[in-house]
Amino acid sequence: MSTNNKPRLVIIISDGPMIVDTPEQVANRPAIHIPINFPPIPLATIATTIATGVTPVVHGIVTAVTVDDETFQIRKAVASDRRFQAFWTQSGLQTKLINWPATEGDSDATSYECNDIFAKAEECLDADVIGMVLPSKAREQSTPKRVLEQQQELETFLSSLSYDTRVLLVHKRTNNAGYILKARHSLCATFLIDGCAHELRQASYLPVIGGAMYVLSGVSPPMGVKLPKWPFIMPLFDCLETGLFPINPKTEDTDWLQIIDKISESKNKESIALLKQRFTTLVSVSFKKKLWKELEHNSEYLIQLEGKPFERWLKILALHQQDKKEELAAAIDDLCDFYPKIFIARIAKSLLLYEANPDEALELLKNIDPTKIGVFHALGTLGRICLRVGLNDKGIAAMELAMKTHTSIPADRAQLAQYYVEQDNYEHALQVLGSAGIGGNITWQELRLRILVALQLTDQAKQVASNIIKIKPTHAEAIRVLG
Repeated sequence: MSTNNKPRLVIIISDGPMIVDTPEQVANRPAIHIPINFPPIPLATIATTIATGVTPVVHGIVTAVTVDDETFQIRKAVASDRRFQAFWTQSGLQTKLINWPATEGDSDATSYECNDIFAKAEECLDADVIGMVLPSKAREQSTPKRVLEQQQELETFLSSLSYDTRVLLVHKRTNNAGYILKARHSLCATFLIDGCAHELRQASYLPVIGGAMYVLSGVSPPMGVKLPKWPFIMPLFDCLETGLFPINPKTEDTDWLQIIDKISESKNKESIALLKQRFTTLVSVSFKKKLWKELEHNSEYLIQLEGKPFERWLKILALHQQDKKEELAAAIDDLCDFYPKIFIARIAKSLLLYEANPDEALELLKNIDPTKIGVFHALGTLGRICLRVGLNDKGIAAMELAMKTHTSIPADRAQLAQYYVEQDNYEHALQVLGSAGIGGNITWQELRLRILVALQLTDQAKQVASNIIKIKPTHAEAIRVLG
C-alpha cells in the first residue's frame, strides 16, 4: 500500500460489471454502494455526466464521436463540444484522464488513450485526480469468470493507492454468482472513502453522483450542480463555497435540423445511426427529468430522422405539458395524417376535445384497451382523460399500467390521487401520488397536504405546509397545520 498523499480522487467508469455483488469491502476498504436511477445511456454520456454533475441535455456529450456541424462528417468529440465545465476546470488540480471522452484540447487535464488502462494508471499516481474509462462492454456477453478477472485486476490497482485516496467506481451490478442483474437500476456507484463503513443506500441520480465529484475533489460547485446529502459526504461540505457561476457555460447553438437534412440527403448510414443514438438518449433523459422544452426539441429531431409514432407522441406530450396549444394542434394533425388508425391518434385527438366536448372524447376512447397501446408513454394521458370524461375504470387501469411501466408523469399521479381522495381512500391516494407534491407544482403540494392531514401524518404535513407557506404566505390550511 502506497503511503503518498496522491492521488486525491480516482474515478473508474465502465458500462459493464467490475465486481461481484455488492461486497462489504473492495480492496480491503469498506464500500458504499448506490444504485443509479437513470435510463440506459452510452458510456461517453456516463463519463461526462460524472465529470460535470449535470445531465447530457445540459453538457451536450452523448457519444465519444459526433457529427461535425461544418463538414457533416463523423469526428471525435473534443473538449470544446462540452457545454458545461468539468469539476477539474480551472481548479488547479493536476488531472490525468485515460480514455475519457470529449477531453482532447482540455487545458486543465492531460488525456491519454491506451489499451492497458491500469498499467497506464500506475504511471499517473503523481496526479491529484485520475479518471479512467474502461473499454465498452455493453454488447459483450458477461460471464462470472470475466467479472472475477476484472475484479482481481481492479483490486490489484486499488491496493496501490493510499487509504486517503477517495475512489468512485461506476459499473453494472451483478448478483452473488457474478451475473448482471436484470434490474431497473442496473448501474451502480461504489464509493471507497477513508473513515466510512460499509453501506447500501437508496438509488440516486447520475448527475448527483457527478456532484459528489466536486465535493470529493475539494472543488466548489457552480450553480446548476446538485450536491448529494449523504452522511458520508456532508462533512466535506464545510470547505466549499456555493452559488458560484459556471465558467463560460455554452448554450446549444448547433443547427441540428440543418445537419439532419444534410445527412439524410447523403444517406450516410453511420451518421444517421449516430444521430439517432444521440437524440434517443436525450429524449430518454428529457422524459426522465421532465424537461419538456428539451423533450419537444429532441423528439422533433427524431421525427425528422425517422418519424415513428413514439417520437411523435413524445412531442405531443411535451407540447401539452407546456400548454402550447397551437403547436399541439399541429403536432396532433401530423400524427393523425401519418398514423390515422393507431390508438395514440385517438388519444391525441381527445386532448383537444375533453374539456370543451367531453362526450366526443369519450366516444374516441371508450373502445381503447390500455394493454394494447404500444407507446407506453401515452398511457398516463389516456388515464387522465378517461378520469375527466367518466371512464373511471379504464382510467385507473391505464394509470396503473403507466406506473408499472415507469412511464407515468407527476400530472398522472396527481390526478389519480385526486380521484382516490374524492373516494375518501387517502392511503391509496398517498401511495399513487409518489413524490409528486413534495415540491414543485403548488396544486399538487396542496393535494399532498390534504392527504397527509387526513392520514394524521403530522410531521410530513408540517414539512409540506412549510413549503406551501413560502409560496402562499396566507394559505389557511398550511397555517393551521403549522399551528
